[in-house]
Amino acid sequence: MSLPRLVIAGASGVVGRHLVAAVQDRYDITVLTRTVDGDEPKGARAVAWNPRAAFEQDEAALEALSDELEGAFALINLAGASIADGRLDADHKARVLNSRVDSTNTLVAAFEGAVQRPTAWFQASATGYYGDRGNEELTEASSSQDDFFLAKVTRHWEKATDPVRDLTRLIIGRFGLVLAKDAEAWQKMVAPVKLFVGGPLGSGQQWYAWIDADDLARGILFLLEDSSARGVYNFTAPEPVRQIDLFKKAGDKLKRPVFMPAPALALRLALGGVADALLLPSAKVLPERLLSEGFTFEQADIDTELEKIL
Repeated sequence: MSLPRLVIAGASGVVGRHLVAAVQDRYDITVLTRTVDGDEPKGARAVAWNPRAAFEQDEAALEALSDELEGAFALINLAGASIADGRLDADHKARVLNSRVDSTNTLVAAFEGAVQRPTAWFQASATGYYGDRGNEELTEASSSQDDFFLAKVTRHWEKATDPVRDLTRLIIGRFGLVLAKDAEAWQKMVAPVKLFVGGPLGSGQQWYAWIDADDLARGILFLLEDSSARGVYNFTAPEPVRQIDLFKKAGDKLKRPVFMPAPALALRLALGGVADALLLPSAKVLPERLLSEGFTFEQADIDTELEKIL
């Protein structure tokens, strides 16, 4: 008996890698990649695609993509340019936004062209949707922040799925900071601690909403396999952590002091817009819907998570 099939766009990042590892024994996996070069996650079949096919009106590419979606159980869209890979100047901002909207528009066009469409669509988004909100507790019902760049990106990213809302079961996952040994963002964040120069970033009091990469993969599967699940879900651990507490706990595990402050101005000079987008904002985001629907986090607090990833 053949396994049900998952089609994953954007599987080369930490979320995609952990997702493929979590589901490969239960699903036949197709990953969509710009170039089939052998670096795709093990346990998956790689298919080349053009994420800008809809923008370029490449009908042949869209038809081929529709064929890949035929009969699949679910489509998972994680595709988008890295936010941390640059300084978020004008060109980088355009690349971050357009890569997400263009790839989603392409998947929508191919989805509409399929006859036997996937029964579910999982759309990645981010807790950047809520913006910089201080100590406010944020749930899926909380508003977006109009003037925050990542809020703008996630609003456009989510809205691009509007055409399929009546065609399939649409699930939108707003991801927090993804933690894993192989998570590039985490490796960059913890590097100063390892080098004895860790400390508060800006005030250090900002809330980081985080999630273990394996819990994130399990959460995606949990929702896809629940036929009643649809709409927006926050993918964050139940206990957000303040930035300075995260670094101090990491320092304790690594036996490193954490005392070297990095003022906001210095971070902006060093990292450009990335500082204001990723490091300095405070978002105390809670996974209200995941918990209410019975999902159990294996890594629910930051102390056990650091034991795992350090």
